[in-house]
Amino acid sequence: MILVLLLVLLAAVPVVAQDVIIADFEGDSYSGWAIEGSAFGTRPARGESLGFLGYRGGGVANSFATSDEDVGSLTSAEFQIAQRYIVMLVGGGKQANGQRENQAAVELLVDGRAIRTATGDNSETLRWHSWDVAGLKGQSAQIRIFDNASGEWGHICVDHILQSESPRAGTGVWRIEEYRSSADYFQEPFRPGFHFTPELNWMNDPNGLTYFGGEYHLFYQHNPLGNVWGHMSWGHAVSKDMFHWEHLPIAMYEENGVMVYSGSCIIDHNNTSGFGTGDEPPMIAIYTGHSDERETQDIAYSNDRGRTWTKYGENPVIDLGKKDFRDPKVFWHPPSQKWCMVVSLAREKRLQFYASPDLKNWSLLSEFGPAGVRSKSNWECPDLFELPIENEPGHTRWVLEADMGNGAVAGGSGGEYFTGMFDGQTFRADSTDSKWVDYGRDFYAPVTYSNLPRDDGRRVWVGWMNNWSTALNPTYPWRSAMSVPRELSLRRIGDQLRLCQRPVASIESLRKEPMLISNMEIEDGDTTLSARGQQLDLMLVIDPGTARRFGVRVLKGDHEQTEIGYDMATESLSVDRTQSGNVKFHQDFSGKHAGPLGLDPNGQVRLRLLVDRCSVEVFGGEGETVLTDLIFPSASSDRIELFAEGGRATVVDGQVFQLDASMGPNANP
Repeated sequence: MILVLLLVLLAAVPVVAQDVIIADFEGDSYSGWAIEGSAFGTRPARGESLGFLGYRGGGVANSFATSDEDVGSLTSAEFQIAQRYIVMLVGGGKQANGQRENQAAVELLVDGRAIRTATGDNSETLRWHSWDVAGLKGQSAQIRIFDNASGEWGHICVDHILQSESPRAGTGVWRIEEYRSSADYFQEPFRPGFHFTPELNWMNDPNGLTYFGGEYHLFYQHNPLGNVWGHMSWGHAVSKDMFHWEHLPIAMYEENGVMVYSGSCIIDHNNTSGFGTGDEPPMIAIYTGHSDERETQDIAYSNDRGRTWTKYGENPVIDLGKKDFRDPKVFWHPPSQKWCMVVSLAREKRLQFYASPDLKNWSLLSEFGPAGVRSKSNWECPDLFELPIENEPGHTRWVLEADMGNGAVAGGSGGEYFTGMFDGQTFRADSTDSKWVDYGRDFYAPVTYSNLPRDDGRRVWVGWMNNWSTALNPTYPWRSAMSVPRELSLRRIGDQLRLCQRPVASIESLRKEPMLISNMEIEDGDTTLSARGQQLDLMLVIDPGTARRFGVRVLKGDHEQTEIGYDMATESLSVDRTQSGNVKFHQDFSGKHAGPLGLDPNGQVRLRLLVDRCSVEVFGGEGETVLTDLIFPSASSDRIELFAEGGRATVVDGQVFQLDASMGPNANP
């Protein structure tokens, strides 16, 4: 009886057909697909090298072979429609229907005619699309993926095309709880070991750096919904030493169509704002509220050391009715006993200075600019701070830093600075000609810490380690890193006052036992060191001898290397990343970047290099010349090589430290 009943029940269960794969792009070629044009290359791309989210397996069909300008198509072999749905993952540009001449899409062809179409959504997150083809069962069809588009978002990415009896919905984005418990947590290719990165998704400018209650706070521009720019909110982390970071919940989200753009954070010790409710002073965030219509300056406050935030009910506190008015940096000015703000009119390339007694009511003081690089596209993310001049007791200067989205020294985005005086009302520059903050391509929007203890005496900043022109770098499931925190000083070099940057001393806690070098001669050629690794701190003093060029190559593999070189003829320090690994994900990525650096008083070159899997930060001399560059080498590229060209050089003194990780499950205590 039981057997009969079981057979009856089994007979009543509908048989659900298994999904049938049309294409998953996991092979080394587009076998079975007809290729036209150059957009899709000659074989599937690897999803991890593109920085896409939501793909399955490793391979994808991607029309960004070299740039958004490429056009072409892929057309499948004929197949018979056998199930109710055809489903697929699609990302890339969102194209309007009826604009085929400038469209990138995937379509279903029956008798050569397109009867279903899907496009991306201006996102590098692949989302499921489902076509109901129940009325077409039994007919022959083809899939065509094409890219006739050029310019921004002129590409498409497709993966996992299936026949199925069930439609699909949603995306393949990690949830934070799932990610933290996964074996992949902070173990992905290119994930830095001691630089701050978000756990998931997009990050850009550092925001609101402040020290309070024994914690260094790092807020940052963050998209909680994807691995591309958008939905700007403030991510949040805290640390005791600026290297071992604890990720906290998002501090402030985009709400009601208003994104939370960049800004600063202060500790209101005297409760001038009136927001404080307990024994400790409130933390106040001053940020730009961005909507489609305008940008305003808004404030929010916290009475629990930044764990929860309340946006001020009478925001905005400054509203000029302008679209490009952003990135306030606020600080207390003791001589005038008021809060001061520097903020940018980005498209006008002007900076404005405001003052307030209570952080709510602001008065315009003065303006600065246009100045510096005249060809820049915009001016944003300013900072203003006072520094002592080394070896000149009692003498100080103010430093005004601001960043441009394009036109910087190494191409793309970057920062410039001015020295001068600020009296609480007006900034008067020593010269309207600026100096470069960093000669590499990947240091942007640095901001200094506020509220460091008086007996600390340091001025420290952190920058976004990326470039707007090549920002979609090949990392997944996160994108972007922060620079190491850098201590700042001013030093007179020749007749110039130069900003010097040095890694903060707490990085030394990550060092392992060093390889020591003393008076090592480098003949014309190269010398491989016994030390190796992808997380390194190298300190070298090199006597040029008779060499024309000399330096060090790191992250070296059979066909990869990143070269840090010094050229005697031009007295310049350079980073060459043309052979550094994956340089083809963007046409502007590969290159060599250089900055001026003189010999020290002993006729030698002093170098400090920080290497962390996907980046090099190079500090020349006393830190007056800095180059920051991203790189994407293979995991096996870990050798170190010294080189000389045209003669013999000598490493007079050197230390090579491997560094422990400070982030993720492998972090040192």
